[in-house]
Amino acid sequence: MSNFKENLYEKKSFIYQIGEEYYAIGANTFAKVTKTQELDNMELFQNALKKKNDRQIAKYMDKLMRIANSYRVDAREHYKLQEKLFQFIDGLETKDELIFQNLQRQVFAFDELTEKYQ
Repeated sequence: MSNFKENLYEKKSFIYQIGEEYYAIGANTFAKVTKTQELDNMELFQNALKKKNDRQIAKYMDKLMRIANSYRVDAREHYKLQEKLFQFIDGLETKDELIFQNLQRQVFAFDELTEKYQ
């Protein structure tokens, strides 16, 4: 399972829904996202996915990646942040398998969308 955690931490930063909350996760990135205007973009992105609107998907995917990148930490903080993320993922896996599996699905979907739109 550590392979999933490592791959997630090396990816381009993006915002994922984990339970009822949202987190920016990726390379040098792990932070809870709470700003309403940032989360509005997530809702617009999800609506674009439902409608299969390629132009809107690309637009909001780019916005969400830029927002997630704004949560990046300095490279000197890399190991602390990585450990924090790994503990968080381990906790999800042991405490709530359904939420953990949902995160995995989102990450795999992000990979597919990245191939198509980036």
